[in-house]
Amino acid sequence: MALTPLRRTGCYLTLLFLLCIVIFIVTLQVLWESSDPSAHTTTTAPRPATHLFAPNSPQSSQWSFRHPRDASNHGLSEAQCLAAFPSLYHEIDRAVAHRRSVGNITLNDVDPAWRGDGIVRAMIHHNNLYILEARGVSDHNHRPRSLATLHAIHRAIVASQEPLPDIEFTFTVHDYVELGEEEGKPGHTTWAYARLEKQETLWLMPDFNMWSWPDVGIRSYGEFQDLVLEDDEGAAEFVDKIPKLVWRGAVHGLAAEDVRGSLIEHAQGREWSDVQALDWGNKTDIDAKLLSMQQHCGYQYLAQTEGNTYSGRLKFLLNCGSVVVAHKMNFVEHFHHLLDASRGEGQNIVRFRDRDFKELEETIEYYLARPLEAQRIAENSARLFRERYLTSAAEACYWRVLFRGWAQVQGFEVEFYRPEEHGRKRKPRGVPFESYVIMETVDWEIPPKARKICEYDP
Repeated sequence: MALTPLRRTGCYLTLLFLLCIVIFIVTLQVLWESSDPSAHTTTTAPRPATHLFAPNSPQSSQWSFRHPRDASNHGLSEAQCLAAFPSLYHEIDRAVAHRRSVGNITLNDVDPAWRGDGIVRAMIHHNNLYILEARGVSDHNHRPRSLATLHAIHRAIVASQEPLPDIEFTFTVHDYVELGEEEGKPGHTTWAYARLEKQETLWLMPDFNMWSWPDVGIRSYGEFQDLVLEDDEGAAEFVDKIPKLVWRGAVHGLAAEDVRGSLIEHAQGREWSDVQALDWGNKTDIDAKLLSMQQHCGYQYLAQTEGNTYSGRLKFLLNCGSVVVAHKMNFVEHFHHLLDASRGEGQNIVRFRDRDFKELEETIEYYLARPLEAQRIAENSARLFRERYLTSAAEACYWRVLFRGWAQVQGFEVEFYRPEEHGRKRKPRGVPFESYVIMETVDWEIPPKARKICEYDP
């Protein structure tokens, strides 16, 4: 039966009324949810916050280096590295300037054939580290140094926020680098831990022991810095430390035997002295006299001496918050330009004018009578070195600035592939760091044959 026009109109009005009710209910629910925070709970994981946009984050325009928050941050950007450690890169600037004066680095400069052992040839390509050649680094002395240095370089690379230049270079792990200097000819170019003033062709890199130095009981540099701040010796206020000069070390048979002998001579029998020679071949003597680096930090005054060449202990002593007392040093490390031996407000070390300790007694008694002056030197040292320029963050920054500085005067393009061989697919040169630290060689068979990892293995 057909609906009459009147009844059809009534149905339309009823449907319209019901639709309005539905719209009204939905609108109320939306308004209620928007005003109730609990209605926004979700079972999906929230989007993680990123430190890049957090207040006072490294990317914030308000960021500045703070210890201890940033001391182990190996991934500071280039701008942050320059802002946090503006005075760190003196040795890199010097090496770049020297190279510009004599000409760019050539492929011949990175050929390690001039050095029979203790040298590694490597390259950085697309922010990856490759080892091209390792000459004589498998013995008990060179092996830990080369591995520590490669690990430090790799850490600086993988932590980088920005692309790094492709470079090819060598580094040597010898204490002293024989560069083959001849009259009128420049010496070889390589990276080294220390140099003499005259060795202008050397590029200084951070010492291997800024990674680890287990031979003297330092399992890692980062752990050492933590222990210094947590142990009673290192954490003690200067006034609470033992008011004596401390030193332990061998004397005879070293290039600096006269320096160390002078220290023993001028400290022996003094009330303020805890200076003792060690016989590394006598276990009884070692057990009776040896002090850990943290124990050194429990003294107000710490003697620093060179040995055969530079002395790796200086950076550790500068972490103590004590007064370091040193002779005039022949060797330069990458941070030595920051040492201030003036009698000004910024003094952070006591350093004699000559390579002996004939002024030692007068100097120690002077500072013992002026404890506030000595405390200022100690605090300057801790603030500048322990809390900034000798942190792991500063080390990583230095490595990356070194890479960039080298690239500025590298006069060739890095070749990633070996020269083409007829009928064979091209192969990359060298091996990635990730493989090298497992195999410790740049070439091996598959499957590898059983072999000795180290020459000193039985």
